[in-house]
Amino acid sequence: MSKPKQLLLDVRLDESASLENFISCPSTEIVLKASKEFISGSESNRTLYLWGKRGTGKQYLMHAVNRTFLDNNFHSAFLSFLSSSYKDVSILEGLEKLDIIFIDAFENFPTVSEWEIALFNLLNACSITGSKVFISSQLTAKNLKIRLPDLKSRLIAFPAFELPEVSDEEKIKALRESAERKGLRFDEKVLSFILNHTSRSLADLLKLLVDLDNFSLETKRKISVSLVKELLANRVDSPNT
Repeated sequence: MSKPKQLLLDVRLDESASLENFISCPSTEIVLKASKEFISGSESNRTLYLWGKRGTGKQYLMHAVNRTFLDNNFHSAFLSFLSSSYKDVSILEGLEKLDIIFIDAFENFPTVSEWEIALFNLLNACSITGSKVFISSQLTAKNLKIRLPDLKSRLIAFPAFELPEVSDEEKIKALRESAERKGLRFDEKVLSFILNHTSRSLADLLKLLVDLDNFSLETKRKISVSLVKELLANRVDSPNT
């Protein structure tokens, strides 16, 4: 396979996501280490199960890992059960031929026999072809409502890591460091306003920073509280919001 290819199964890849932009702090140290080991390609790191509350940045981290694989000419598939409703199990057919499969919002996976058997067969096929599998969920594998015992056992055997909620202090640190990497400068008032008037989801905050960077360049204005307010107003007015 000479060119990177991704099957975007009703999911849009976040082009701005990167491991370098993800917050690095005591709360995320273990997860980031596991993600990098998963990327490394060793035989013992072909599966990964990431769990944590909504808004902790699980999907962002998966997009970042996926971006790393794509940048290194691997083929991947990204499925999300967060809002998508896949019609039948054919969506899983042949995915073992790819280098890596991402399955997001697994807590919403259909717990019906047909789907569970199809996924179990896919995981078995991946173990033969060597395809990697990265699953994220709000629930631990043990607490999933999976009825097929063999599938439940297989999922529980995945190396599992919790992505915990980070403190406001860590979020401020993440925003500041991400801004510095982009060459952005703004004062503490802007950071405080962002934390107090926008989503507290880490992934949303990091995405907001990217949007602010672009908006600042478009308007040729420095980042300030008024610019943040204007951007947020534009988001609300946008028909795509």
